[in-house]
Amino acid sequence: MRSKKRISKKVFKELAAKNVKKSAKDYFIYFFTLTFAVCLFYTFNSIKDQFEILGIPDTFNYLAASQGAIAAVSVVSCMIIGFLVSYANRFLMKRRKKEFGVYFTLGMDRRDVGRLLMKETMKIGSAALLSGLLLGIGTSQVLSMITARISGAGLGSYSFIFSFGAAVAAVIFFGLTFAFVHFFNVRELKKMELIDLLYADRKNEEVPESKKRDVLLGILSILLFVSAFLLIFCLSETKFLEALTAGVALAAAGTVLFFISAAGIAADIMKKRKGFYYRKLHIFDVNQLGSRIKTAGISIAVVSILMYLSVSVMGIGMGLGQSAIIKKDKTAPYDISVEYYYFGDSTDDEMNGMSVLEKLEQQGAALPQYLESSADLTMYEQENLTESSLFAICTENTKVRRNFEDPPVLLLGADDYNKVRELLKLEPITLGENEYAFTYNEPDAKDLLSEYAGKQKEPLEIGGKELTLKEGGIYETTLYNSNIFGDIGTLVVPQKTAETGTPYLKVNNGMFKGNADIAYEEATADLNKAKNFIYISQKDINVEIMSDQLTSSYVGIYLGIIFLVTAGAVLALQQLTQSAENEKRYALLSKMGAGEKLMRKSLMTQMKVYFGLPFSLAALNAAFTMAGAYRNIPYLTKGEVFQNIFFAAGLSIVIYAVYFMTTYSGSKRILKL
Repeated sequence: MRSKKRISKKVFKELAAKNVKKSAKDYFIYFFTLTFAVCLFYTFNSIKDQFEILGIPDTFNYLAASQGAIAAVSVVSCMIIGFLVSYANRFLMKRRKKEFGVYFTLGMDRRDVGRLLMKETMKIGSAALLSGLLLGIGTSQVLSMITARISGAGLGSYSFIFSFGAAVAAVIFFGLTFAFVHFFNVRELKKMELIDLLYADRKNEEVPESKKRDVLLGILSILLFVSAFLLIFCLSETKFLEALTAGVALAAAGTVLFFISAAGIAADIMKKRKGFYYRKLHIFDVNQLGSRIKTAGISIAVVSILMYLSVSVMGIGMGLGQSAIIKKDKTAPYDISVEYYYFGDSTDDEMNGMSVLEKLEQQGAALPQYLESSADLTMYEQENLTESSLFAICTENTKVRRNFEDPPVLLLGADDYNKVRELLKLEPITLGENEYAFTYNEPDAKDLLSEYAGKQKEPLEIGGKELTLKEGGIYETTLYNSNIFGDIGTLVVPQKTAETGTPYLKVNNGMFKGNADIAYEEATADLNKAKNFIYISQKDINVEIMSDQLTSSYVGIYLGIIFLVTAGAVLALQQLTQSAENEKRYALLSKMGAGEKLMRKSLMTQMKVYFGLPFSLAALNAAFTMAGAYRNIPYLTKGEVFQNIFFAAGLSIVIYAVYFMTTYSGSKRILKL
């Protein structure tokens, strides 16, 4: 008995190895997709170790949030890859039905065949896992260098990174995936009958035709596309995310209806062109494509939607990331800003009589002794002076105000403003007793304020005095550190006039002396001592902005590639399945006199349509979506926009082309062309 078992294991091992070797070309897409998936999974889940190696501080857990977002995307990608592995395995099972029938005929029971499949799955899975991890370790080094460059840490802080946690997570996830595949194989084997396995050929599925329905659905799909693009272009200025989400949903619905209706309409048009229809193998091509698109219309639509999302998510994600970081130096020009907001309690009275630094020293904070220079400023508000009332005359430049309900327009004394300008090494401004000026830091606000200056002819009443806008009195200045450009217009008025308003905010902007890292650490330690104050350091702002960029860019690329790989693999497997089912049809064409060159051309024509149609529609949808989205992503030049779009499109074309050429080669081999 022991000898029999030992021989049995040896035979199974040899047979599994021979099967994998013999079916290597069938397994290539399966192997390539798994390897690529493991590589992506490891690369992006090693981001935590990259942050630690680069020594980037994360006082307020901004980077932890970025890691959480990538982890959430990894969960989604795991679900998608799990589906994809199952789908690919189904193709391999169909491809080998006759082989299983032979095994059963030779006396192997279902348990033996299940063991054989398990060994084959383990061989393929282990090779893909190892290859993917090795490739992932390499690509994670590139990602780490990119992260170092984005964070400003520099390549000098880079060192080789191996993420043990990401490797273990990849092994666990893909191990569970392969276990699921084995369970699926055993389940499928139990349902198979010998007669079905030996005669596994099948005909094209017959789908009931309805020309009127196809035309109506085609018209409805066009209307949905038009509605989607109008929504994205017209409403995205006021409700960006809502318009983008609704537009993508409408475009996806239009894609489904398009593919449900397209086959019937296109086939009818081709059949009416007699000169085309009866030439060469066009009659065969048209009917094959028509039948396949009718039976698999929804799955092809899903593939097109995945490609649409892939290009859009990558292109828009990188744009959002660039927009977040492109002007970070202007959002936080001070080493630290300490803010105190007036809420009408007893502390307000104390703050009116002392500076921010004096109050911090009273509380035992260490920050004041680490500042080389600083400037206090107090901002005031006046009743009924709001953005909507002040800028009511501005009708041409309303875009900059879209995200605000109706905040107050704040007042700043000229003396305080000049202290800030001195800290920034800017020339002071002069302001007459009856003049006012504007300061802003939102880049798009310049046009709004210029329009206001051109239209405002009446004096403005502030604190009981009538003030007129100073000639050329529009200045771009960041008054305190922030993670966004939030100031579209602060009124700079004479100091005494400003002080007639109600105190709203007191800020101390400071520059560190000596070792900035030590000063930052002391400021961080002050957080528990400084009551009622908010510390906003330049370093924390930069980390937050960098985290936003990494999250937008990396999540966009991660999701985009996963969607793209899924779409390419599904199309490839569908085409290979169809080629296996068409083997007898092509043999019959050969017997009827069709040459090999003509049949290869027929295969290429079908594949160009099968791969090209969903890709073309996805490209059209993505082009309109990104064009609408980039109208509302600020601070980017046209060159940066086109760079992002070309990257997303180029990467999509390269990956898609790999699947196309691999599928064409596999189909030729199956059909013996």
